[in-house]
Amino acid sequence: MPPANRQDSTNNPIQIRLDHRVLFGFLILTSVMNAVVLFIPWKEIMAGKNDFPVFYSSAQMVHEGRASDLYDFDAENRFVHRVSDVTRAPNNHLPYELLIFVPLTFLPFGAAHILWTLISLAMLVGVALMMQDIRPGESSFAVAILTILAFFPVWYCLLQGQDSILLLLFFALSFWFWKRGQDDLAGFVLAVGLFRPQLVLPFAFVAFVAGKWKFLRGFVPGAILVLIASTWVVGLHGMGQYGKVLISQGTQGSASALASQWQVRPGLMATWRGFLWVCLPAWVPSGLRSVLLLSGTFAGLFFAAKKLRAAKDQPSFELALAFVVATVAVVSFHSFLNDFSLLIIPLLIFGRYLGPPNCVPRKSARVILTVGFVFFLTPLYLVMLTTDKVGLFMAVEVAALWLLNRVLGHLSMSELPSHSEEALSVVVA
Repeated sequence: MPPANRQDSTNNPIQIRLDHRVLFGFLILTSVMNAVVLFIPWKEIMAGKNDFPVFYSSAQMVHEGRASDLYDFDAENRFVHRVSDVTRAPNNHLPYELLIFVPLTFLPFGAAHILWTLISLAMLVGVALMMQDIRPGESSFAVAILTILAFFPVWYCLLQGQDSILLLLFFALSFWFWKRGQDDLAGFVLAVGLFRPQLVLPFAFVAFVAGKWKFLRGFVPGAILVLIASTWVVGLHGMGQYGKVLISQGTQGSASALASQWQVRPGLMATWRGFLWVCLPAWVPSGLRSVLLLSGTFAGLFFAAKKLRAAKDQPSFELALAFVVATVAVVSFHSFLNDFSLLIIPLLIFGRYLGPPNCVPRKSARVILTVGFVFFLTPLYLVMLTTDKVGLFMAVEVAALWLLNRVLGHLSMSELPSHSEEALSVVVA
C-alpha cells in the first residue's frame, strides 16, 4: 500500500494552457463554418423565411398608426404577409422594443434585414470590447471576438434575424457596470432588456433572493419606464391584449397548441423545458410536467442566488454572476437557440478563470476541455436542430454547471511558484 500521506496525483492542481496557434486556429475555423451556415439559406432569409418579418412587420404597424392592433393575430399577420408567406405566432415581446425597429421600416425588407444584421455584428463588437478586460493582454479583444463568432448560437441569431444579440449587449453592459460598483445603473440597463422577460425577470429574481438591493433599486425604475413606454406605443387596450398573449403562451400545456398551430416547437429550446419536452413520454400528465418544470426552475434559481450571495471578492463575484447568467439561460421558460447566445458571457468569464495562473484538479482538466469543446461544436447544433432535439443540450449545460461549481472550489486565485506549476496543454508551444 502507498504511504498514507501520499497524495493521489490525479488530484494535484494543474494549469490548463491552450497553445495560441491551436486556439486561434480552432476559433477561426469554427467561425468560418458558422458563416457558411448563415449564407447557405440566404435566399430563404431574404424571402422572409426566418423571424425578422415579425419585427419588421410589427414596426410597420407602429409606423402606420396601427399599434393598438399589434397583438391581434389576424391584423399582425396581414402585415407579415406583405413580406413573407409564413403565418406567425402571436407577438410576445413588449412593444417598446419596436421603437428600435421603426427606422428600419423606411427601407425595403431586404435592405432592412441586411442593415439589422450589420447592427447586430456591431453589437457583438461592443460585447467583445466590454468583456475583453476579463482576460487582460494584448490579444484579449481578438480572443473575445473570435470566441463570440465561433459560438454557433450567435450565428443562429443572425440567421433568424432575432433580437437576442441586443439582449446580450444589455447583459454585458449591465455586467460591465456592476463589476465597477455601479449597481443601480447595472439594474437599470438590464431592465431595458425586458423585451425578453423570460430571461431578465429570472435574473432579477435571483438578485432579489441574493439581497442585491442596489441592483434592484435601479432595476425597478427601469422596468417602470419600459412599461410606460410600451403603454405609450400601444395604449391600455394593447397592453391588455399583450397580457392575454402571455397567459396563452405561459403554461406548459400551451406547448402543444404552439407546436400544432404555429410550428413553435419546444424541442428546439435548449432549456429545462425543452429537455422535458424531448425526454418525457406523451402520456405523462401535464400536471406532472408543470411540477417538474417549476421545481427544476426554482431549484436552479435558488442555487444560483446562494452562489451570488456568497461572493465576497471581485473574482468570486464575477464567477457567481457568470453562474447566474448560465442558470437563467438553462431554466428560461421560452427561449430558443438564438437566446443561447447569452451563454457567451459565462463562457468568456469561466475561460479566464480556468486558465493560467489558476489551477484545477488534474482529473477535471480534460473533462473541462471536452465540455468546452462541445459548446463550440457546430455540427452538433445542426443535428439537434434538424431532429428537434435541441432540448437534449440542456444535459450538457447542467453537466457544465455542476463541473464548474465543483472545480471553482479548487481554483487558486493567486500565482503559484513557477517550479511547482504543471500544465495541461493541447499543444506544447
